[in-house]
Amino acid sequence: MAIILLSGAADTGRAPMAAALLRRLLNARSDDWAVESCGVLGHDGAVAEVEARDTMVHMGLDIAEHLARSLDDDLAARAALIITIDRGTALVVQARFPEAAARTYSLGELAGRARDIPDPFRMQIGAWMTYAREIESMLQAALPRIIELMPAASENREPENRRTGEPENPTPNSQLSAPNSQLPEQRADAAGRITQLLQIAAQMPGVIDWAAARARIEADLAPIAAAPRDAADLIAAYAGLLRAALALLPATPTAGQTAALQRAANRLAQPIGQTELNELSGQIATLPSLT
Repeated sequence: MAIILLSGAADTGRAPMAAALLRRLLNARSDDWAVESCGVLGHDGAVAEVEARDTMVHMGLDIAEHLARSLDDDLAARAALIITIDRGTALVVQARFPEAAARTYSLGELAGRARDIPDPFRMQIGAWMTYAREIESMLQAALPRIIELMPAASENREPENRRTGEPENPTPNSQLSAPNSQLPEQRADAAGRITQLLQIAAQMPGVIDWAAARARIEADLAPIAAAPRDAADLIAAYAGLLRAALALLPATPTAGQTAALQRAANRLAQPIGQTELNELSGQIATLPSLT
């Protein structure tokens, strides 16, 4: 059975919701496809966030039995199509599993929208419901492209690499790693603001409003992710991982967690290679335990 894999950060929020919503959209079709979800941050065995479960109940779906799992070599090889919730995760998947890169797309890319659904972790249920409805809308827009990319039910094969040669319908994916020479100053300025904010947080932890600080960092990561220095700069994936790191932190981060964020933020203005990406990915797994 061909597998459509929805990948998010921790596989406890947006990814399982998107998988449930896509299953419902495909339910009326006769294609022999399975829809599953996974994450890239190693939260294996964790249940879906309570807000995600409640949101799905509100939308007539049940993910109470969902348990998170990590994307690995075997799962990546078996997936006929990998759909990531955001562009940063798409770049992480493509970097870690190059053999699956041609089968990996972001949801916004497939939907034809320059949009990533924010992670509503630690937000009120209203935000979860709003983003779930937006995920559903994007899946509806992406459905024709998903069907096009999937093998027919009678075919026992991997989908052909539709990214060789000239694509039939050019998509924004090729722009993800394309250099944007017009934005180096905006990237540097945004990186400087994040670095300064985290420095203040480290020096005067009682002064910082962390809810506002997170929102400010999230906002500044957008122009940074959109301004790679060159085609080899993996800044979009790096910014995506940093967003995921923010989502893992408590309401008020510890000194160790703030220091880890500072180290990661200090690299934002510089070109990011695979080594830096791998280091940040490894650090995120230990972030919640830092004191």
